[in-house]
Amino acid sequence: MVDEIAWYDRSAFIAAACDSTIPGLVSRSRRTVECDVDGGGDHGRRRVSVTFAPEDDDVRRPWERDPSAPLLAPPRSVADRAGNKIDAVSIFRAAGVRTPPSTVLAAGATAVPDEVSTWMRDGAVVVQRAANNLIGRGTRLLRTRGEWAALTDWAGEPLKVSRYLPGLPVTVSGCVGRDATVVSGVSQQLVGIAELGAGWGTHCGNQLLDDADVSQEVLSQCRWACRAVGEHLRGWGFLGVFGIDAVLGRDDRVWVVEINPRFQTVVSLVHAAEVERGLLPLLGVHVLANTTPLTPLLATDDRGSPRLRSGQLVLHFTRSGRVGGLPQTGCYRMSASGVVLRVPDRALSRLAPDEALVWAHAAEGDRAEAGDEAVLVQFGHRVATVGHPPRLTSEARSWLAWLRFATHHPTPHPDPGRTGPGRTAARPHRDHDR
Repeated sequence: MVDEIAWYDRSAFIAAACDSTIPGLVSRSRRTVECDVDGGGDHGRRRVSVTFAPEDDDVRRPWERDPSAPLLAPPRSVADRAGNKIDAVSIFRAAGVRTPPSTVLAAGATAVPDEVSTWMRDGAVVVQRAANNLIGRGTRLLRTRGEWAALTDWAGEPLKVSRYLPGLPVTVSGCVGRDATVVSGVSQQLVGIAELGAGWGTHCGNQLLDDADVSQEVLSQCRWACRAVGEHLRGWGFLGVFGIDAVLGRDDRVWVVEINPRFQTVVSLVHAAEVERGLLPLLGVHVLANTTPLTPLLATDDRGSPRLRSGQLVLHFTRSGRVGGLPQTGCYRMSASGVVLRVPDRALSRLAPDEALVWAHAAEGDRAEAGDEAVLVQFGHRVATVGHPPRLTSEARSWLAWLRFATHHPTPHPDPGRTGPGRTAARPHRDHDR
């Protein structure tokens, strides 16, 4: 179909997990302009571009102006509508999937509706802005009426208030094609782990799930919900990779809470599982979905449970300021005594039990805010218990201790927008999940 697929992101972790199974796939940094917007005189090659979050990319994207390498992404208006946390409720209802009870507060509303008061008496509520950002800063948990005052900075916009449902947070990854919706990995979403510098609801990592963790019936519900949402999105003109966030309730029912109309961090783990099973990774399916019908090319639109039990963690900056330094991106091995050494790079699907892949998501001198993602670390095994709240394994804690030592969190600077005479610090690209 194409000779070259240019993957644009701040680091190559999602493309790297494809493990060279997609010919012509190259990774290019979004931090610098690395493509020739005039096509480079190479008009004979069929080239396309793919990026992590086209609907929420706040940097200039010169590759969009390259006529010889079109960006494969849904129209911005379609992605914006799918990613709107308030409008998502109508999508879930139209798709026939279960979603928590919710109500919408008009911009400027100050009174607490009776139904919200009832939910808060029984437990808590989740408040979301329509245009939530990628790491959950647009989502808050309120347990008491007294916490309502914390929403004053959002008073000028409508808000969705949902009943909080305790349970296991999961993500289901899929891809909408012209004729079918492909459903792939189901993962546990690790959120709100304070040890990783995160607040409530902040994405802290993922680990793949199978029927040894939750019942096959529940996994089937998750995949059905993802497919139903994808089929509805196709009617809007949406094509390509997407995911849903859901909660596995204590009654084993699946409650869908969000749509992510883009790639997600967990797709790297999904890629590794697909490679291990001899399947075309989702990034490749995304390209096919934008160029040709999927049914004649793929044996099934349900990729089942993964055999690979990989996981990943995200360390967050705890202070705002200029980044002092991060561990170098690469593969590392931890000895029994806790010594960590750099080893030759290898794919995620080929990691040994004592190895991890480290991906720096910022660079020395960058301006970072407290809560921004600093480092992503990937493992070939589980990193936490399957449950909510999750508990990190002893191996994960050992790696976290090393990460804390190797990561120099930002230090305050009198002029945080400056890095030297006449120079402005590059703002790190927005963090990935939620």
